[in-house]
Amino acid sequence: MYPLLALIKKEFLAIWSDKKSRVIIIVPPLIQLVLFSFAVTLEVKNINIGILDRDNSVQSEALIRTLKLSETFTNVYRLESEKQLTTYINAQKVLATIYIPQNFAKKIAAGEHTSVQIIGDGRKSNTAQIAQAYIQMAIARIFENAKVNKDTFISRNWYNPNLDNFWWILPNLMGSLSMIIALLLTSLSVARERELGTFEQTLVSPLSPAILIIGKTIPPLIISTIEASVIFFAAVTFFGVPFVGSVIILYCGLISFLFSIVGMGLFISSISSTQQQGILGAFVLVVPYILMSGFATPVENMPSWLIPLTDLVSLKYFLVLLKGVFLKNISFSIALGLIIPMLALGFTSLIFASWMFRHKID
Repeated sequence: MYPLLALIKKEFLAIWSDKKSRVIIIVPPLIQLVLFSFAVTLEVKNINIGILDRDNSVQSEALIRTLKLSETFTNVYRLESEKQLTTYINAQKVLATIYIPQNFAKKIAAGEHTSVQIIGDGRKSNTAQIAQAYIQMAIARIFENAKVNKDTFISRNWYNPNLDNFWWILPNLMGSLSMIIALLLTSLSVARERELGTFEQTLVSPLSPAILIIGKTIPPLIISTIEASVIFFAAVTFFGVPFVGSVIILYCGLISFLFSIVGMGLFISSISSTQQQGILGAFVLVVPYILMSGFATPVENMPSWLIPLTDLVSLKYFLVLLKGVFLKNISFSIALGLIIPMLALGFTSLIFASWMFRHKID
């Protein structure tokens, strides 16, 4: 344990004594947290919705046909019960559902007060809001002769009732910014020693490749966890994002996610000769990770051949877990299905990084 603790102490000192590393730790996360919280917007298409039709009138069937023919909606599911409606939203199989009550068309024709209920998934506040607007426009066209007004629609959004933008962007930022910090710190680790000429001394030291990997993994993991905790505190305290889940599940997911990212960073660092190469390698990985994770654009919008590749992006699993613990209070069994793939990706990347260390030593 003593050689490992000494190596961990050395890594902490190396990170803090390097001006570039200090800047990476402090400045970019703060700037990005403020800018991205207000600037990120998304385009909406390929929406899945469900319809629970208790009316079964000519008008309700016309509404279903209209929605199915719309380019906005990919799948329109016919639901059989309120229980199925709840299940579809909980499983994120649909973004919104429409509940049409009995005798809706007759009451509209008779000028009586009635309503159509639209239930959106507030975990995706921006897309849910736009989807509801599309649905309302479609219903209004079907019943335009009956002069449907705004009071006809009753909209509810589960998990994010007011569709607050901060409620979905801040959890996403917690994942993406902590990823950038962990990736940059680890991608500079070995490359920094190569530039300073101390890497060869490390290779001839009586430390096994496994000890080297562990010693270089723990410091960035601790630092990026602290940074993520700061973002978490800011999201809950300053931006008013609710947190209804388990802190234990949150940190189990956070450590598993950062573990997978640190492994990728060490692999990049092991094949980089300079710090500049390490930084470029990190940013080459960051862009596809963010684009393929569902942060910027829905995964459903991607080509069918590309969607399976998103299973290799650990950020995708972590973003689902974050919004689950922030807004929904998911169970540990659900979280475990997201944590295991992140751990698997982490161990895989560390195996490759360890092989590169061993290759350099040999």
